[in-house]
This record gives sequence, structure tokens and C-alpha cells, in this order.
Amino acid sequence: MPSSLSNSPPYPFPATMWSKVLRTRDEPAARQALDQLCTLYWLPVVGYVRALGCAADEAEDVAQEFFAMFLRREGFRRAEQERGTLRSYLKSAIRHHVLHWVRDRSAQRRGGGVAAVALDAEDVPEIPVNDEPAMRYDEEWAVTVMERALAATKESYARRGKPALFEALKPALMQSGDGDCAAIAKDLGMTRGAFAVELHRARRRLADLLREEVAQTVTDPADVDAELLHLLRVLARTEVAS
Repeated sequence: MPSSLSNSPPYPFPATMWSKVLRTRDEPAARQALDQLCTLYWLPVVGYVRALGCAADEAEDVAQEFFAMFLRREGFRRAEQERGTLRSYLKSAIRHHVLHWVRDRSAQRRGGGVAAVALDAEDVPEIPVNDEPAMRYDEEWAVTVMERALAATKESYARRGKPALFEALKPALMQSGDGDCAAIAKDLGMTRGAFAVELHRARRRLADLLREEVAQTVTDPADVDAELLHLLRVLARTEVAS
């Protein structure tokens, strides 16, 4: 992972998607920002719903229902009031939603389509209490955020007319050291030193974009470093596991 993450100088964050949503909820810009946030968390939430015990053919419906209810009840505003990260808040909210969904489904099956007033404890399937679903949720979130940062980095190279350079740099972006720079540089018709400079710049660019992506989902800029560190640890753990 780029070492520049810890060496990047502090800079003022632009208005994040989340803060834009909270300030201008009824404006088109807020709706667009909210859609972006939901897109960012779609795969992590669907994966978490499945990890909590929902069947694959039900998970997307449950996730879609969760986001609809979350927006109607201004869940993002409540999350901001409680402070912290959107990742951790959604983790708690989706677990609560799935629990109620399981109870409602069980009640409908027992009552022939009519929700029962109360349920016996044995009628409610258990939701796993171990950390595995939560770990899978964090892994999906970390991979999604990293992919967005990589896509933005790729786009920046495309705008400069250097898509081939990005593809050559990409395998080394997430590794320590320079790797086999000499061979890659030769293929690109560059000196090893010139390629090393480009690799350093690409890593800094990726680090900045990754930081911006993480900043989109915290209510307090002071939380960005901790959330970014958590993301990197999750990615490292995922790579080791794979």
C-alpha cells in the first residue's frame, strides 16, 4: 500500500456526499449525492444481508427495502446526529432491519399471510451473533471503496492520454517497493528512473483519491484517518485470506 498515505499533508476536505445530503436534502444535488452513497454501500449491504442468513434470491429485495425505509425515515440524518462512520451505523441498522424482516416473514407464514401480534421466541430464526457477517460486510465495503479510487485514478490517466501507462502501473500500486520496474519500463520505452517517478506519483494519486472516498462517509473529518486505517487493515486481511 502506498506509504504516502501517512505522509500526505493535511488539506481541507471538499463538501462530502454525506454532508451535502444533510445540508440540502430536498435539492437535486442532495438526491444525487444520496444515490451515490447508496450505490457505494449497495454490495456491502447485500453481502451483509446474505451473511445474516437471507437466501441469495431474497437478499437484494431485503436490501432495497432497507434503503427505501432508511431514506423515508431519514436514517442518514440520525446517523449524523449519532456521529461516527456511516459504515458502522449502517452495519447496525441493517442488522436491526433483517431481524424485523425475519420476524415478519415468520409471522406471515404462521398466520397465513397475516402478521401475528406476537411471536414465541422459538418462532424467530436466530441471526448469527459471531463476527463473520460483520467481517464480510467490512470486506465488501473496503473492496468497493478501493475499486472506486482505482477507477478514478484510471480515469485521470485516461484524461491525460496515458491509459497504457496506468495499466502498467496498476499491478504495482498496491505493493511495497518498485517491483520489476526495469522490465516494465523497458516495455514502455521508459528509463527505470522515469517509471519509478511515475509509480510514486500514481501511488500518491491513489492515496489521495482513497482518502477522498473515505471522507465521503464520515461526519467528522477527524475520523477519516481511523476509518482509512481500518480500510487498509481489512484489505490486507482479505489479501492474506485469499
